[in-house]
Amino acid sequence: MFAQDFGGRILAFDSQAAMLYADLVSSCEASGRQVSMANAQIAAICQMHEASVATRNIKDFEPFNLNVINPW
Repeated sequence: MFAQDFGGRILAFDSQAAMLYADLVSSCEASGRQVSMANAQIAAICQMHEASVATRNIKDFEPFNLNVINPW
């Protein structure tokens, strides 16, 4: 059902995203900010695809320079 409902609309965490993830985490750590692995992975995927992220968790995405949407 998941593949049927969302097929073609899922962005993968691939090797390119992994490289960007490493850069993001490194940059955050160098500036003294702790980031979760999941949020950094989401941020890397969004940056790669120039996508926005929709979340209530706006504060944790501030270091990533993303367009963050709080739909709630």
